[in-house]
Amino acid sequence: MIDQVRERCDLLLSNSRAINKKFFLEENLMGVAAGLIFASEGKTADVDKMASCRKILKKNTRPLSNLRATVELVLLSKMALSEDPQKYLSDVLDAYDKLQKGKLLENNFMALAAILIVDFGCQEESDAIIEKAHEITKRMNKEHPILTDSEDTSFIMLLALSDKRADAVLSDLEEGYTYLKKTHKVSASSDVIYELCEVLALSFGDMQEKCDQAMRIYSAFAAKKAKLGSDHAFSSLGILLDVDLDTESLVKEILEVEAYMEGWKGFGEKEIDQKKRIMYASFIVSDVCGKSSAASSNPAISNTLSIIRAKKISTMISIVGSVAPSVITAFLPDSEESSKEDGTKFGKH
Repeated sequence: MIDQVRERCDLLLSNSRAINKKFFLEENLMGVAAGLIFASEGKTADVDKMASCRKILKKNTRPLSNLRATVELVLLSKMALSEDPQKYLSDVLDAYDKLQKGKLLENNFMALAAILIVDFGCQEESDAIIEKAHEITKRMNKEHPILTDSEDTSFIMLLALSDKRADAVLSDLEEGYTYLKKTHKVSASSDVIYELCEVLALSFGDMQEKCDQAMRIYSAFAAKKAKLGSDHAFSSLGILLDVDLDTESLVKEILEVEAYMEGWKGFGEKEIDQKKRIMYASFIVSDVCGKSSAASSNPAISNTLSIIRAKKISTMISIVGSVAPSVITAFLPDSEESSKEDGTKFGKH
């Protein structure tokens, strides 16, 4: 295993343990997601600051707010990493308000979409971005209504944040989906194939070539008897195309990380299956070994949107998506805290 990758793994482990110990009533996998956010910045999780940020969040949101549901630990991590948590939350709430007032249906993934707008520094262009997201959503629903649901909200927001025109985005989605289904005859479910195409469509370049590369990686996993199944682990293949390793070395590194994780308490087969460990391992390897310098020098990529960064975020969305169906959507505060909440500075969210 590459030394830097091992160090990042150890940081993920210590972060996840600290977060899950501090926020023991929350879903364990969301603690992993939060731990990954800190680890991606090369930082130790500041759980005390996260706890302070939770107080800020509670003062400024309703108890049943989506911002205090599945994505709460993700939001708290982002707030804790920011220089001004109150300002960060204010910006997220403003973006969330616009999303609610727009034409997108409200759901947990809308909270992630608001976070994305702020993370990419696009608050001033949020109206245009939301309108573009609506256009993409409407046309996706028209073409593939069964394949498009609330979990696509955050991926669509990433696509809307890119410099690619809506027509180009939708053309790539359709081309990739048809190519994977008819040419590669991928056995995964249709919705995760489409989700993979959403990740691949984030970047410029020939869509079929990107699909071919994703399938080469998929086949290399299969050759090692590592099955990604037909859920979010499959769609996370999309973040691996820009890793600065050949396919065999890439898969070998990821599986070494996965095996390393399996030995951790809370990450064994009883708690987290191999598919999810591979997804987390993919995030770490792509984070450490991604071709970030090549991406930043590509004139076809927006100055605002780093494709490498976007693909990393897409993995976080996948993690949330894999947890969301099994988690109660609203955070339940204790009675004492609940009695103190009577409105918000930014309005009710």
